[in-house]
Amino acid sequence: MLDKLIAKFTKQNDQHAFTEIVKACQSDLRGYCRRLTAGDHALADDIAQESLITAYQQLGKLNNIQAFKSWLYRIAYRNFLNQIAKNKEQVQEALPEIAITDNCENEHMVMQLMQFLSNEQRAVLTLNMTLGYGHDEIASILNMPLGTVKSHCKRGKDKLLSIGQQLQLGAA
Repeated sequence: MLDKLIAKFTKQNDQHAFTEIVKACQSDLRGYCRRLTAGDHALADDIAQESLITAYQQLGKLNNIQAFKSWLYRIAYRNFLNQIAKNKEQVQEALPEIAITDNCENEHMVMQLMQFLSNEQRAVLTLNMTLGYGHDEIASILNMPLGTVKSHCKRGKDKLLSIGQQLQLGAA
């Protein structure tokens, strides 16, 4: 269905088709951006919106319609890196505190834990564990060597496991 909407938009410049494309992709894109930004919803929404605008402007240049979502995630990752470069002075040196409560929602906890990861680890783990992309696909989306993707994935998982163990010890 997405393929047909993209074809309709690119061939006929059908605005309604693009609206439907946005509806089909917006939720996953916003989730990806929220994990990249470690739960900064405002920044994530800005990145997602900017990415959709870029997709709207450049969709006619996409040769492989089946790769639309991967292409959209690549755009979002680049926009994320651009935002990070602009806001470098806001980077925190200290690790953020994690508030643990008995009724803490899983998604909120995930967003808090993402703060402990590097930007690259967040991107790789989100594409892999949340969106189900394989290492080869992630390397293509993020324009990284395959070995680097695997390293970011392993180090990110190891870091999260270590934090989880520390939290369990602190709760005991």
